[in-house]
Amino acid sequence: MAITGQQVIQVGLPNESANSDSLYTAFTKANVNFQTLFACASPYNTFTAGEGVNVVASNNIVTITNTGVTNILAGTGVTVSSANGNVTISANAGGGNGGGTVTSVGVNPVSNTRLTVTGSPVVSAGNINIDLATSGVTAGSYTNPNVSIDAYGRVTSIANGSIAGTVTSVGLTPGAGIQISGGPITSNGNITVTNTGVTRVNAGSGIALSGGNGNVTISATSLGGTVTSVGVNSTTLTVSGSPVVSSGTITVNIPTNTTIALGNINTGNVVANGDVRANTGDVSGNTITAIERVTSTGSFVLSGSEDLLNGAAASLTETATYFSTAAAETGTLAAGTAGLVKTFMMVADGGDMVITVTDPGWKIGATGTMTFDTVGDACTLQYIANKWFCIGNNGVVFA
Repeated sequence: MAITGQQVIQVGLPNESANSDSLYTAFTKANVNFQTLFACASPYNTFTAGEGVNVVASNNIVTITNTGVTNILAGTGVTVSSANGNVTISANAGGGNGGGTVTSVGVNPVSNTRLTVTGSPVVSAGNINIDLATSGVTAGSYTNPNVSIDAYGRVTSIANGSIAGTVTSVGLTPGAGIQISGGPITSNGNITVTNTGVTRVNAGSGIALSGGNGNVTISATSLGGTVTSVGVNSTTLTVSGSPVVSSGTITVNIPTNTTIALGNINTGNVVANGDVRANTGDVSGNTITAIERVTSTGSFVLSGSEDLLNGAAASLTETATYFSTAAAETGTLAAGTAGLVKTFMMVADGGDMVITVTDPGWKIGATGTMTFDTVGDACTLQYIANKWFCIGNNGVVFA
């Protein structure tokens, strides 16, 4: 906004009075100008925006903007009239457009156990809140639950249940020609079933096959031969059912007593229901078991042995156990098997060797001891009737 009444000071050429106001006139005009400025200046230097108003000052320019309602338009059932800033809004009566007499709106649940309502009724303005009522069930996770549900689909009760059934282990029992591995299953796993019997039948010379899976018929085809009798003869084996002249079975067995007249038997284990006898050769093995007798016209050699260390258990698979003590030492002997023979001997004496024996035959009790205190102390034990019995002794003290 321009300010009127400005006093212009005349200024001529330098150092000349022509066309120039005197100092008095010039200062008087300046004083008038300042008086005019101060008289027209606003006493306000700050503008504060009220509600619905925005004030922005930039480059000595103040901009005031209405951020509130700038125009009111009448919608359905409403009449708007304005004059000098006052706006009147009226509702049109009748026709379903607000002409009713409702003064309060509320919500009532049919059952307070199913719905909860707050903020009701509304008589002027407000919100009515509707929520599901709690059913008394505790929120959480349940294991094998037992659940009750009402007609409205709500869970009204729930509790942990137990797994039905009492099966704790699943296994398979194999029949003939079947092998089972991996069972029984007590938690999870796989059971493998393997056919260990006949998996395929091929027809050889003179044989005819019928059938595929399941039952297979094996028939002999006519080869045009002239054999009328088949027999087996042996001077060392037991033969029965010989000869076969039409159909039948020839049985060949090893005799109860077998005598090796010449030669050797060398194998891992030798087992006989009768006698084991060697007249000229040798019979040797890790284990020789005979229900009757073991006889030899030569020597009888027990070659298996071990050096028993301090605190160790005597072997039940080696016949002889020997030891050399550097100080007082100990050892143990577990229960054996029927007929088992064990020998013990001290070969060097640096201190006593005490061996604790399970199932001793020389005392009543679960354990006993054998004490070796001199070089040459030795004994022989045999396990009979679930007991170790001493059948030979040289200087060993039994307790």
